[in-house]
Amino acid sequence: MTAAQGAPFSNRAIVNELFTEAKIDALNSKLIERGISADQVIAILPVEAQLMVNPTPPQFRVLYRPNLDFRGL
Repeated sequence: MTAAQGAPFSNRAIVNELFTEAKIDALNSKLIERGISADQVIAILPVEAQLMVNPTPPQFRVLYRPNLDFRGL
């Protein structure tokens, strides 16, 4: 039995992600810093704090569409 193989292309150019501190001010600052508009945001997902191994505070995981410019092609 063989494992199913994924598509030969990457979704990296279609959807990007970033992580921010789980605070609205930090989220807004990061979006502004990267020039991401509200219509590019696909989802904002909460990420629980990690207490073991590498402790991290709660975060937001933001999935967004990159601003693609195809005029140069």
